[in-house]
Amino acid sequence: MARRFIRAAVAAVLGAAMIMPTVAFAGSPVHTHTSFTFTLADAIAEYQAFGVNDGDCGDFVLLIDYHVERDVTRWGDHETRHVKYTGNFYSSADLTRSIPRNGNFELTMWFGADGSPLSVTRKGLFEYVVIDGRRIVTHAGHEEISFATGPISATPKAGADVSEAVCDALG
Repeated sequence: MARRFIRAAVAAVLGAAMIMPTVAFAGSPVHTHTSFTFTLADAIAEYQAFGVNDGDCGDFVLLIDYHVERDVTRWGDHETRHVKYTGNFYSSADLTRSIPRNGNFELTMWFGADGSPLSVTRKGLFEYVVIDGRRIVTHAGHEEISFATGPISATPKAGADVSEAVCDALG
């Protein structure tokens, strides 16, 4: 009788050991890595076709290029993206003039039961430039946005003086 009980207990433990990983993995996050590039040629085409630019410097507008690396982790109710990009600002008047433009931040999106987006949280160093060997932050902080009500809280972008520094560097 004791042996039968021990065998049943061992069988139950082994059975649970085989089932539990399956249950645990069913709720596990899915990890992916993506990367893409937006070229200066892409920026020129968008500017010529639609007037899209990244800032008006008076005599010229700012065009950009970038390469993005994204690590994404997806759970059932939310997704977190770690985003890092490198690129440049260009003067539309002289495309040989450029300065580095980079960022490194995290974006978390929350979804409803039907998969519709509920809110977004962004935090980190969204954009910085390098002018004369100095790194100047143009946008950093923490932002929360609800799709139902609009912005919940936001760290404002850097002031006009930073935009002026970018324009001056390319002018």
